[in-house]
Amino acid sequence: MTPMRTSFRRLGAATALALSALLLSGCAGGMSSTESQSESAPQGVAQDYAGAPEAAAGAAQENRDVVTTGYVGIQTGDVPGARTRVEDLVEARDGRIDARSETGGDSVSAQLTARVPAADYDAFITELREVGDVVSVETSAVDVTLQKTDMSSRVSTLEASVTSLRGMLSSATEVDDLLAIETTLTERTSELQSLRAQLEVLEESIAYSTVSISISSDAPSPGQEPAGFLAGLQDGMAALLRGFASFWTALGFALPGLALLAVLGAAAWLIVRLSMRSAAARAARRAEAVSVAQPAPAAPEGTGRAPAEPAS
Repeated sequence: MTPMRTSFRRLGAATALALSALLLSGCAGGMSSTESQSESAPQGVAQDYAGAPEAAAGAAQENRDVVTTGYVGIQTGDVPGARTRVEDLVEARDGRIDARSETGGDSVSAQLTARVPAADYDAFITELREVGDVVSVETSAVDVTLQKTDMSSRVSTLEASVTSLRGMLSSATEVDDLLAIETTLTERTSELQSLRAQLEVLEESIAYSTVSISISSDAPSPGQEPAGFLAGLQDGMAALLRGFASFWTALGFALPGLALLAVLGAAAWLIVRLSMRSAAARAARRAEAVSVAQPAPAAPEGTGRAPAEPAS
């Protein structure tokens, strides 16, 4: 074991002993103060003091940390107007809109993700019932008291550890001790920053409830659909127009490909046509050459006449 490591261990042991002594003295002081107060206090005050832990436990039971999330489905004939009213309600509650999306077409709808203070959650849900016809409401509450307590305790412990390591770093003289303390300090600082960020997110989720809001247009029921000759005529004309529109759309989609196929077909037909003409011309030239190369037939014997000369 090197002298530098020995000094580092001695420094750590001295720090641990000092902390232990401080804790023991604090506990002893607290116990003696409690005993003296209970002995010198009147009987009624002593009984009140004895009941203080129960009151503290009841208060802790009431101050629970809860993450609340909800969903509200609204139907209305004016989706843009309802969306604007919801945004105004969120702003009036000192909340904010984290996400927003809208869809058009035959069925207009809007989806919002709102964050409102947890204390105003119930009042905000009640106000949403005045925006339109509320068809669905869902609420979920998750108790995160233990999680928050654990994270807060870990943050406090890491803060104390970082402070202690910084003091040891300022008093260390050996190179090995400095390197070891700096490495540990870097790890603890990174872990502390990560825990602080997680704790902030958790506290934000506790302080502000998340409400998902879906706003859709009123859909007519089957009994409200129009019927009769005029309604059928209108549906037929609409179907016919949709058919024409689909036809022209398909034609426009296929027209570039058809034009390309026509050009390629014309080029292929021209190549075949020229090839056939060239082959016919070559065949005619070969036939002419063969007829010229053949000799004239000889005259039969006994006729006494010379064969006729070919005409020039």
